[in-house]
Amino acid sequence: MQMEEPIEPEEGTPQSSWTLAIAMLRNVLDGDTYDAVASRHDITRTAVERRIKAVAIHVASTAGIAGLNAEGAAFVRRLRLHRDAIREALDKLGTEPPAHARHVRALTDEEISSGALRIRGRSHHHHEDMALYYILLATGARPLEIARLEVRDYLHADGTVRHISSVRSEVAITGRERPLFFCSMRLEEALNAYLAERVASRQGLGADGEYRGLDPASRLFLSTNGQGFEIKPYGSNGQKRFRCRAIQETYRKLFRYAELKQVTALTVRHTVADRLYARGADESQIGLLLGIADRSAVRDQFPRPLLSLDTLTTDLV
Repeated sequence: MQMEEPIEPEEGTPQSSWTLAIAMLRNVLDGDTYDAVASRHDITRTAVERRIKAVAIHVASTAGIAGLNAEGAAFVRRLRLHRDAIREALDKLGTEPPAHARHVRALTDEEISSGALRIRGRSHHHHEDMALYYILLATGARPLEIARLEVRDYLHADGTVRHISSVRSEVAITGRERPLFFCSMRLEEALNAYLAERVASRQGLGADGEYRGLDPASRLFLSTNGQGFEIKPYGSNGQKRFRCRAIQETYRKLFRYAELKQVTALTVRHTVADRLYARGADESQIGLLLGIADRSAVRDQFPRPLLSLDTLTTDLV
């Protein structure tokens, strides 16, 4: 199995992620910089800062440390000024994440539609950004997998859309092929507009008359320099771990444009699972689409929303 550099707490491991964030905060209190902590854990500086801020704000709001408030909690200077009080609070905090850290919400139709309008109005590359936005929502694929997709994954040779496609084994984080469906009209419209723009800009061209004139082996999404998003291996020898910082930063930018606060790719995967449940999907189908082999892992990571008993029993007859 390959591993992608996380841009949010890893699926299925909220407690270990929270514990790691506490350890990172302790490192900073002891004098480490964000960059040093990021290098030690092989993640981005932004990810370190975000995790430390989450713990610090929780400590500030629950322990009532004088002079440490939510607005200032993320600043290293202020953290170290109150290091003794913070350490004492962390000792009492334990390793169990608070309820707000465990809960991942699903996006509403209104949030998705409003977000799309804001992205369209604010993006300098709105065709590609709209396609990137909708492919995450329509497929639940991980950002690294999206960065690896090629034109042939979306198009047949005659230029028609491969509505029933697959996440090839070399694309999938798990290394196992799984189904991929391009069955969203919004996604199709956005991708078609983006690919037409690529042809007009002569980016990634192939033979005339096939794949709409695009090279089938070229990446489906290109970075601003006209090349595929750069994917780099990292970690210790023998570990299959990869990062694609460019697409991670692109999605952070899109969520910022969309004004979707505290939303990550994991939030979107929860949204996809929630909508599939609402249409009658079971855990095995959701696991197949999201690339999770163990049905129990699907239940843990993406639990089915349950209605209250009074709702279920209202007007049974």
